[in-house]
Amino acid sequence: MAEIEQQWIDPVREDQELTTFQLYPQPSRGTTDAQGSYQLYLPPQYETEPERRFPVIYWLHGGFGNARQGSEMVARIDKAIRNEVMPPAIVVLPQILPIGWYVDSKDGARPLAQITAFDLVHHVDSTYRTVPEAAARTVEGFSMGGFGALHLGLKYPKIFGKVSAVGPAILRDLKDEPEDRVNNTYFGDQDYYDACGPWNLVLANAPELRRTSQVRLLSGSLDVRLAPTIRALDARFTELGVPHDFYEVQNKDHEYPDIMDGYGDAYYAWWRTA
Repeated sequence: MAEIEQQWIDPVREDQELTTFQLYPQPSRGTTDAQGSYQLYLPPQYETEPERRFPVIYWLHGGFGNARQGSEMVARIDKAIRNEVMPPAIVVLPQILPIGWYVDSKDGARPLAQITAFDLVHHVDSTYRTVPEAAARTVEGFSMGGFGALHLGLKYPKIFGKVSAVGPAILRDLKDEPEDRVNNTYFGDQDYYDACGPWNLVLANAPELRRTSQVRLLSGSLDVRLAPTIRALDARFTELGVPHDFYEVQNKDHEYPDIMDGYGDAYYAWWRTA
């Protein structure tokens, strides 16, 4: 566990089929030499249209995962872009530790939310031809990454204007998560877990989210552990009048590719909406 608590850089420092391995500074960790890693996808138009700027999708991996786990999603997005099913976009797949929930740990040792929302976004906007506006930034994640997408998107709507949570791990009771997944982040504190969760954040920021944000929740109906709480979060968004899309893929479990396939072309068309 101690090793993965410091795994800011993917130990596999290799390009993947459609992405390249990159490093970036993490000043939020408090030292000038702190670095993290990510995999980067650039759409074909990045090279062929050198004056054009592009929106960015930040894709967050699940628990005990790594940036390379987004390779299948990138392959599908690349195909959709080439077939003009979705607009061209840059995709950034950050490492952000195998465990940590994309939140600032209660002890302050791992400021993951600050690293992602500030260090990484600043680096990407200053390095690539992005559209540096919240409306052109999506944060999407699966499972623990889905929790992270909701945490970051609902906490920082001025940074991430689009939020996509796929099978998000948003159980209400901290005790329902295995200790090895949560102790180094929340330290058993239910109140801190609640403060970081989407239930409280959507309530706190509902007025701004109503005005500016685009949110979607996707899940599988056979995901008996998470589907009920995802449905409940859908109801909370509706109760608060926060516009969002919710789709539960029938007869599918907690598998990202299955949910993408079940949602079909709507998965990609979502990026065409304002």
